Amino acid sequence: MSSGRRTAAPLLGALVTVLAVLVPGTAAAAPSASGPTSSGGAEREPTPAELAAQAQKVTTLRELAQARAGSVKSARQASAAAALLAGQALEAYTTARRALEIAQEQEDRLDDELRIATTQARAAGERVGFWARQSYQSGSGLNASPMLNTLLGTNGGGQDADGFTTTLYTLRRIGESRAADLSAGRRARARAEKAAADATRATGTALAAARTADEARTTADNAVARQQRILDDAQAALGSSRGRVRTAEKKERQLRAALQSERSPDPAANVVTGVTGSCTADVTGYPNGEIPLTALCALATAPGQYLRADAAYAFDQLSTAYAQQFGTPICVTDSYRDYATQVRLYATKPQLAARPGTSNHGWGTATDLCGGVQHFGTPEHEWLFVNAPVFGWFHPAWAQPGGSRPEPWHWEFGG
Repeated sequence: MSSGRRTAAPLLGALVTVLAVLVPGTAAAAPSASGPTSSGGAEREPTPAELAAQAQKVTTLRELAQARAGSVKSARQASAAAALLAGQALEAYTTARRALEIAQEQEDRLDDELRIATTQARAAGERVGFWARQSYQSGSGLNASPMLNTLLGTNGGGQDADGFTTTLYTLRRIGESRAADLSAGRRARARAEKAAADATRATGTALAAARTADEARTTADNAVARQQRILDDAQAALGSSRGRVRTAEKKERQLRAALQSERSPDPAANVVTGVTGSCTADVTGYPNGEIPLTALCALATAPGQYLRADAAYAFDQLSTAYAQQFGTPICVTDSYRDYATQVRLYATKPQLAARPGTSNHGWGTATDLCGGVQHFGTPEHEWLFVNAPVFGWFHPAWAQPGGSRPEPWHWEFGG
């Protein structure tokens, strides 16, 4: 840990806390409110079998994620196909609706023309009928008509034969003209009736087409909505699988690191690797659990507790940041543990304690904590889980809720 890192440690701790809230998946890695509630104990190192089991879990989750990625791809393709059909259905519906509008407009126009033609034909028929009655059924009608009186010469003087012939010809032409008017009106009405009937049929056909197009559009829209729901579900499942893969991979890395960093009984394996403060005690050459207190450093924030020089300095920095958050330094129940204590604990708690001579407590690089940290899910534990790595401390994977031996109170220094 560099001096620049120490200076920025409180700020980095706060930043990591914020990121844990804002970045999806970070909070999921934090411990949950479950597991033992004991206030003390000792660590148990992960085994190769546990690492292999975790690696297999990662492989299985990756395969599941890959399958779900295929499902998302298929769902996306189906959604695109449904959207294409929906677009075509909407276009067909628009075309059908426009054709219906045109057919209805034409029907309305031809209905108007039919009414006009019918009215004209009726008027012509009435006029011809009137003339026919006046001219051929009674003579009184002739005297009543000034035009006929003039033509027939009944307004005095009479007519000669040629004049009478001309008069009859004129009357005949008038009748023919009226008959032509009547025939033209009837023909116009017949054409209008046929056109109106054709327009009505066209409107009916267009209406049926519009209804069919509307049903097709509705069906296509429903298909699009259904495929979108399928796609959303597939994407959600994929996101969940990928999150589980990341969590499992992280745990595998932690198990691997913990297994690889397992302390050897060889005293040469225990050396100061990090930054130290004013205490520069050297543990080199001392076996596990046989380090004298004079070769360790007392914790400034936890009187009576001792750790290796770099572990002690980093812990005090972490505890100071913790105090800024919660008002008090980190509560410590156990730190360096000598060999005799390891033997006693292993005899009384073999399921918890490490084999004597291998405990990280015996190297002065592990602590057991209290003050709320000893419980999963508490604000103190969750804050420490997020911020401890900034200062070189971490909660081992085996001690986490899903680990082989959940111990919320046990924390280690990584150097």
